[in-house]
Amino acid sequence: MLTRSTLTTVGVVLLVWLGGAAADSPTRGLLFEVSGCETAPSYLFGTIHSEDPRVIHLPAPVQAQFDQAQGFVTEAVPDPESVRTATALMHLTDGRTLKQVLPSPLYDQAVVVMATLGMPEATIQTLKPWALVTLLSSPPSTTGEFLDVRLYRAALAQGKPVVGLETLDEQVALFDTLSETDQIALLNQTLAIHGELSGVFQRLVAAYVHRDLSTLSELNDIYQRWGAPDLAERFHRVAIDERNARMAERMAPLLTRGNQFIAVGALHLPGPKGLLQRLMDRGCRVRAVY
Repeated sequence: MLTRSTLTTVGVVLLVWLGGAAADSPTRGLLFEVSGCETAPSYLFGTIHSEDPRVIHLPAPVQAQFDQAQGFVTEAVPDPESVRTATALMHLTDGRTLKQVLPSPLYDQAVVVMATLGMPEATIQTLKPWALVTLLSSPPSTTGEFLDVRLYRAALAQGKPVVGLETLDEQVALFDTLSETDQIALLNQTLAIHGELSGVFQRLVAAYVHRDLSTLSELNDIYQRWGAPDLAERFHRVAIDERNARMAERMAPLLTRGNQFIAVGALHLPGPKGLLQRLMDRGCRVRAVY
């Protein structure tokens, strides 16, 4: 059965295709003070979908700003109804099965690999090809207590108002904008590099712990070259650039309230079309504080 933590793995898939950082946007840091475009400063924090102890235990400067914030803003609020809606979007609805959608060799390969993840053939029969990509691209988990999940639960425990910049079904629906041919190609590429993904996760976490946005972007440039450039470009445009534009637009009125703690995937921050640059383009001042 697909769970909320499964749905949040979509963010991990997006990391693989992110481009490099812009020279004039910050390239180091995870916590940024955003001022000059609101009544009081807010803080933008880059997250990573990991349960690594080095990640989930917040550094003191980050914890302090989280605790004092009057509101918590996340990419998407994983309430039960949203999770049900998003989960439904991961399944084929035209009467076909995955076996009928995929070429036979690719289907057979997917069945074997998914079984190693504890998902037998019967479990994946109605999933769309991109849904398998999200599952295959998820880092190993023993607790499901990824950083983004912990922040959301901590905000609820502290009684903070929680707002999402997107909805879960908006995030998941992005994959449906890919043609079925592209989804199959993406699955084929993901299966081809599946044995390398553990190393990918380790390198991403290491760069994250060192607050090195530049290295995160460079790593993703390398991983992008593993796939077809034209597919990577289309995926990047839909899943990164368009999402960043939407999140920045929806972030603007929240910033006017001031004293918000905003948590988004760290790789949405850098780059000429990243959130840091988009906020500066709106006249905000952005300063790394951790």
